[in-house]
Amino acid sequence: MIKWKKFKVQKLPAQKSPSRFAGMEASKVAEKSARAKFGEAPEYMGMSTKSMTDLAAESYAMKAENKMFFRTLSKELKASRTKTAGGVKGLRAAGKKIPKASIFKAKQKGAMKSYKTADTKSKAAFTKIVERYTGRAKSSMFKKSVKTPSKEPYSLDTREVQYLKKVKKDWGF
Repeated sequence: MIKWKKFKVQKLPAQKSPSRFAGMEASKVAEKSARAKFGEAPEYMGMSTKSMTDLAAESYAMKAENKMFFRTLSKELKASRTKTAGGVKGLRAAGKKIPKASIFKAKQKGAMKSYKTADTKSKAAFTKIVERYTGRAKSSMFKKSVKTPSKEPYSLDTREVQYLKKVKKDWGF
C-alpha cells in the first residue's frame, strides 16, 4: 500500500502589476543616467541629442565589452591551465604515461571553453550597458548569428535547377 505525504499549500502574495507608464519611466531613467555619464550633448550638424547619446553609449559599451572580454579570457585561461596541469600531474603521479597529443588536445579544449565564456560575458555586458544608457537593448556587432541555408534552392524555376533535376531523374535518383 502506497501512502502519500500531504503537502501544505503555500499561498503566494499577489504580484505587483506593471505600471502603464513603466516604459516612459525606463526611458527617463536611461536619459538621466546618460546625462550623468556623458553630460549634455550639444545639438550640432543636425544630429539630435538622442542620436548623440546613442553613439556615445555604443562607443562606451564597445570599450567596456573589449575590456571585459580580455579580462575574462585571461582569468579563464589561467583557471583552465591550472586545472589541466593538476590533472596531468595526478595522472603522472599514478604512474600513467600521457601522450603529448592528448595534453595538447586538453589544453585546446580548455582554451576554447575559456574563449566562449569570455565571449558570452562580454556580449551580455555590451547589451546591458547600451540598455542602461539608451533604454533600448542592442546586441553587439561582434555577435555571431548564423542562419543555415535551406536545402532547396531559393527559386526552383531556374534553368540550372531544372536541368539538375532532369539529370538526377535520368540517372535514377
